[in-house]
Amino acid sequence: MSAENYKLIDQRVGLWGAVALLVGTALGMSIFIVPTQMAAAAGPSITLAILVSIVPMVLGVLLLLQLGGAIPVAGGIYVYGSRLVGPFWGVIGVTVPVLAVWSYLLFAAVGFADYLNGLLGTIAGTSVPTVAAVWVLLGSFLVLNYAGVQVVTKVQLAFVGALVVGMLAFVLGGLPHVEVANYTPVFPAGEGEPFADGFGPFLLAVVTLYIPFQGFGMIIEIGEELENPVENIPKVLAIGMAIVTLLSLAIVFVLVGAVPMENMTVSGQLGGEPVDGGLAAVADGVLPPALLLVIGVAALVAAATTVNTLYTSYSRTVMRAARDDVLPEVFAAVHEDYRTPHRAILLFGIPPMLAAPFVGQLDAITAPAVLDWLVTVVVTGIFIAFLIGGVALWNLPKTFPQRYEHSIYKLPMPVLKVVAVGNVVVSAAFTVLVVGTAPSAFGVVLVWIVLSALLYWYRVRAYDRKGIDLKARMAALHAHEQGASDDD
Repeated sequence: MSAENYKLIDQRVGLWGAVALLVGTALGMSIFIVPTQMAAAAGPSITLAILVSIVPMVLGVLLLLQLGGAIPVAGGIYVYGSRLVGPFWGVIGVTVPVLAVWSYLLFAAVGFADYLNGLLGTIAGTSVPTVAAVWVLLGSFLVLNYAGVQVVTKVQLAFVGALVVGMLAFVLGGLPHVEVANYTPVFPAGEGEPFADGFGPFLLAVVTLYIPFQGFGMIIEIGEELENPVENIPKVLAIGMAIVTLLSLAIVFVLVGAVPMENMTVSGQLGGEPVDGGLAAVADGVLPPALLLVIGVAALVAAATTVNTLYTSYSRTVMRAARDDVLPEVFAAVHEDYRTPHRAILLFGIPPMLAAPFVGQLDAITAPAVLDWLVTVVVTGIFIAFLIGGVALWNLPKTFPQRYEHSIYKLPMPVLKVVAVGNVVVSAAFTVLVVGTAPSAFGVVLVWIVLSALLYWYRVRAYDRKGIDLKARMAALHAHEQGASDDD
């Protein structure tokens, strides 16, 4: 297809709708589970870990601020990789996130099913099959995203409101129970104690608590659909960062100060099976049952916000790559009535639903290992994307100098270089730390990258035989993405 022979998405997301999409992605269900898991491993040092994790978060936000402000387009990381790093890296910037999102959708949906059965077991003494819960969650939001970003945004606003209420219920309910003595010693260690491994659990906590912050990246994937994206991308990032940071800090500090540490080290019971306790489980005996119910419901809603925004944001990445013919052109289509990249959305929704029966049949012993495996795939994919983004930021002033010079929010050159290098170093270092937990998952990602390279080689050769330079197409912005000041 011609590089310009496609329909654009003409629905627009306003400032607060975009903030809701971002906050729901960056927090999601992880904020209800990860802090308790890290407290069990690292003890009070997670209060320091959450503060340290803010440093790479700021680096990531500054990267998104500059790239998104200079080139506000749909499919951000694919565009930044292909235009600012090289065509092959653009391909990696779209194919690796596809694998990561499949894994994340399945992980979030299974977590949703576990929490749902925990609530149903407590309230009604019943449960639903895991596969059915996964299908309902993924299928519902598949249909919702198919119907249009305006509908998605309205639902997301309501869900994020419920998510915030649940987090505030934990924070405000736990504050009266905070004891200063619970914050020390920061690094407890000793023979027979759960934190005797020393500094390792603290480093893992830094990485794990930082991972959800990378959800900010979704804002650069939907640039085409934002109202006034050049001005709103920085505003959305600033507001979203403030909300996510304050809530995350509050959750961690109240968790450590108010909940006995022995609660963190004991698995809860959800749906009759032992699972790592989330906020509602570990706060049992500290908070009243009514608040625990609110927190549990909020965790379910949080899983839904994650699924919702994953469909929304990364389908645009696939759509944008298909416009360049890097992926089959069928995925570039925009629905005539709903104005959504409906086939790209289906690409993300169908595979996790097909995999659900296999995950749903896992027992209590194998399920945690499989879920950890999925998380490793997710995290590796995210870090690879940000590594590419760091190189793209370094190259921005040289490749598109006018874009950089005329960006409303322009990082000074020394700051830009620090942010670019910082993102590359952090992404590479954190990847090394994470992949040790599931080397086979990293192996699958590497195989996926090899397959992506073969796809790239095949597409380039196939179009070369047609007299079309696919690499050149992947190096230039499309007409509707170019401004009057562009020098490309």
